Amino acid sequence: MKRYLFTAIAGPAACLIAIWLSACVSEDTAGEGSLTLEISGGAALREGFPLTEGNVTYAFADGWEVDFDKYIFTITDTFFSEQEDGSELAGWEGPKIMDLAVSATGSEELATIEGLPARRLDFGFTIVAPTTMPAESSAAAEDIQLMINNGWSALITGTAVHPETERTIDFRFGIPMAARYYECINGKDATRGIALEANKTIGAFIYPHAIHLFWDTLSTGDEDMRFEAFAAVAGDDNFVTEEELLSQDLTDLRDADGDPLVDSSGQAVVYNDGGLLPPNEWTLYHFVKRQLRESFHFNGIGLCKVESLE
Repeated sequence: MKRYLFTAIAGPAACLIAIWLSACVSEDTAGEGSLTLEISGGAALREGFPLTEGNVTYAFADGWEVDFDKYIFTITDTFFSEQEDGSELAGWEGPKIMDLAVSATGSEELATIEGLPARRLDFGFTIVAPTTMPAESSAAAEDIQLMINNGWSALITGTAVHPETERTIDFRFGIPMAARYYECINGKDATRGIALEANKTIGAFIYPHAIHLFWDTLSTGDEDMRFEAFAAVAGDDNFVTEEELLSQDLTDLRDADGDPLVDSSGQAVVYNDGGLLPPNEWTLYHFVKRQLRESFHFNGIGLCKVESLE
């Protein structure tokens, strides 16, 4: 992979002092390049959970199975920045509202950004609720209007089924998340930003990782997907929305009968917020909202710094 040196030193000596994020090349990096940016939700939005990818199966620890009907969110803009001084360059201006669940491939092209300087740049993007009907969208007009009316930047619907109990629950989560993602790590090579090449168009993608929505921890490495806490507040209509999620207290999780929520071994189910949620936001709704914010990655599993805009 081509990398670029951000110092005034040239020639072979420069290679000896190349740093982690910017290594040297022997050719001139002057010129401009282009980037085609896609949004990809991966196979989960097409196939649901459980999902097998390679030798790994992603499944709910409590036996539930989930399929998505809609996975809608708004990208407000994307931006590029110089890594040396942080100065912001031109990017793409939206918004665009996309429903990745209706795509046959689970992905959608956002834009092609042209005229970018051919060197390594930082990349970022913004997610804010729409305020007007956009000119271009793959989401249904009635869903967009619902998002506008409620100040939601994301609208996710689907169905959960438990094969053993044969219980079926529909869900709809409208989330008013607003965040700016910046200095993204490139999931393809674990470096910061993306290297543009002169007279070439390269590809990249933003990846909303749906598995986050159902994790029981806000940290990574020891998480399980669970749905029983959602099912417990679905009510007689077997339909759970963001309003029902507010009633599930993370400090006192309860099942559908009002008893303490336990797993199949009889152990209490615990949701670990890692100290990230303030004390007045210890509900399943706030947990899911934070998980959604943390779910957006760059070029696979590359993480971004996140600034809340709320």
